[in-house]
Amino acid sequence: MRFLAVAFLLLVSLAVAESQEDVYYRALKAEEAGDIPLALKTFEEALDIPGPYTAEIQEIVDSYRAAMGQSGSSPEDSAVSPWEFHTYGNVGYWDLSYKRDNSASESGKELSTSMTFSLDYDAKELLHSFELNLSGDWFIDKDDMPSLDTNAWEASFGLEYGLVGKSFILDAGSNMNVSEKDGWTPDFYLWVEKYLARLDKHKFGIAVSAYENLDGPLSVAAYASWRRFKEYGWKGGIYAGGRFEADSIHSSDYWLKWIGPSLKPSFSYRFRTEISLNVKANIFYGFVVDGPDANYEEVQKFSASWGASVSWKPTYVGILLGLDQFYRSYSVPAGYEIDYPEKSLFTEIKASVIWDI
Repeated sequence: MRFLAVAFLLLVSLAVAESQEDVYYRALKAEEAGDIPLALKTFEEALDIPGPYTAEIQEIVDSYRAAMGQSGSSPEDSAVSPWEFHTYGNVGYWDLSYKRDNSASESGKELSTSMTFSLDYDAKELLHSFELNLSGDWFIDKDDMPSLDTNAWEASFGLEYGLVGKSFILDAGSNMNVSEKDGWTPDFYLWVEKYLARLDKHKFGIAVSAYENLDGPLSVAAYASWRRFKEYGWKGGIYAGGRFEADSIHSSDYWLKWIGPSLKPSFSYRFRTEISLNVKANIFYGFVVDGPDANYEEVQKFSASWGASVSWKPTYVGILLGLDQFYRSYSVPAGYEIDYPEKSLFTEIKASVIWDI
């Protein structure tokens, strides 16, 4: 009889349109998007499908029900609206440091704040997200940073649209940036990711991205991707591929075109105490493919950013401490000069109050 029961469950699992892993993945994406009612509903759907994650999903559902005061309740007990609204953001204090070539380090301080209003709509197989982003930075001590930003303040107003399906992600948006002296500068961005294969909690796929600032640089990139999704424990992703960039390093404002390999790894570990550790990097090595002369075409660029942070958010409000660094170096022919420093390092030490409501 036990054999017949197991065989029956196996046939049922093969007959359904989605596996437990598929539904579990949709629940995790709804959770990442901040749609908690949808995440709980989808986790409960995954419980009804036989699979290897039943115990783990049951624990997640129990923790959600306990937090929502719904122990023993079922999704039929109350109607769940397909619409969900929430807001998240941070208010922080940044300690800044900038060093270029062989000159002494420059330092400054900054107050930073950002807020996002998000409206999500669950269309069963698709999750739509509409976001309004507001942010601002005030340099409260910039007298010792003459090489960096001459603006006392800058702000940004952005609109973003996200679409999450069972095997793809789309994110597109635009920001209108304004600063004290530089005026208005719009930028646009796009991210599309498609998952091609799954193995346990691991997803493999491809991704493309594009960014353009109408008064500044632009970039286009294509990646092969690996990601691991998990609510607690460790998760992460690696994007490896190539990137095209266009920017200027000379007062002639000639736009150099660069192409080269790009690597974007990120990892995090989330404890059940709601403490999270995060590390990330973004690395690019570029070769000039179009310049005004032979000397320019010998210029090479290495740019990289990396950072680490620890956050604790036991409820809707938490704290974050972090460090980010941005490094750039140019390899130029002997005797050739550019208007940018050949080597520079910018450091941010962050302390923030964060929320997600």
